[in-house]
Amino acid sequence: MSEVIGLGGADADWRWMGIRRHQILLVLLAISTVGDWVIHPGHPFVEVAVGVVLFLMAPPLSDGLTFAQFTVTGLEFWCRSRLTSVKVQMSDDTVTIHARGRVVVRGYELRHRGRLDLSGRDVRVATTLASLVDGLAASESSRHVSIHVRSTPDGATTLLTLPVGTGSPEGWLMDNALVRDSVTSDQRLESWLLERWRYVRTDQGLVRVLRVCDFSSVTTGTVLLERLQQLSGQVDLSLHFDVIARSRGHRMAERAVHRHSSDATVANAAGFRKSARSVRCAQRLGQREALISGGRALLRIAVFVSVRAPSLGQLRLGVDDVLREFQGTGLRCERGLGRQVRWYCFQLPGGPGW
Repeated sequence: MSEVIGLGGADADWRWMGIRRHQILLVLLAISTVGDWVIHPGHPFVEVAVGVVLFLMAPPLSDGLTFAQFTVTGLEFWCRSRLTSVKVQMSDDTVTIHARGRVVVRGYELRHRGRLDLSGRDVRVATTLASLVDGLAASESSRHVSIHVRSTPDGATTLLTLPVGTGSPEGWLMDNALVRDSVTSDQRLESWLLERWRYVRTDQGLVRVLRVCDFSSVTTGTVLLERLQQLSGQVDLSLHFDVIARSRGHRMAERAVHRHSSDATVANAAGFRKSARSVRCAQRLGQREALISGGRALLRIAVFVSVRAPSLGQLRLGVDDVLREFQGTGLRCERGLGRQVRWYCFQLPGGPGW
């Protein structure tokens, strides 16, 4: 939300001193279980085993999930059906998408005029979209906006989806057929997804969905996601913005600043040194509160990168290229093991099932 502080890590999970709520609960349960066995020697040894298992469930793994979350994800994956239906219903001026949820949107295509950065038109497009979401924040409920950049052998298309009742933005032309083509192929109105642990099989081939979860290591002046769009493979970018109602946004921003200040006070009292990351987070939260008080919109942002390929070998090569770009630009992503069909539906136009 600012060129000075920039975007940081995801604050979707509540953390205290870098520890998530369920991690604290697991550690406390492990300590209490082992402590009860120590205090009461006659209790069975299984209490110690349970305490050790609870403690081992708390550390995070490489994909950002703790062992407990990874276990739950695996159980959900093996218990649910592998097939998921995706349906599209076309009307005169709206598109209804059914994919683990239902959403009604209108689609608009950006008419490219050569290289946007040579004419300065990209700045005008960004300013128009910023004014649009600021206006949506004045409503009494949250609204969802998404932008999709789809790469094809013929070039790239940029799609904007807006909720019904939102005015047409300047420079965008309504094109609901593009929404349909982004969901299904060959003008069909229904398709099926076959979920695998690492990817989803669609009627157009294989798709692997990654989610950007941390922007804090990106160097100043770097254009986010630009290098991903220059990859030779079939890589699609989906940016989803949940526009929070302004009255609720004020409360959320105030609570975030108060919570961080309280955590910092407790940490200082316990003798912990204030880290540079903590200072930067406090600056970011304070700046966010000031911007929202000035009339800007509070957004929940999700960025998905979808890699498409006709075969599993080409898909692996494409994913490796994307991961190298993430490492080179400082972005950190989650790979979505066991959550591919859910993320695939989330990244669709309008974010059904969001």
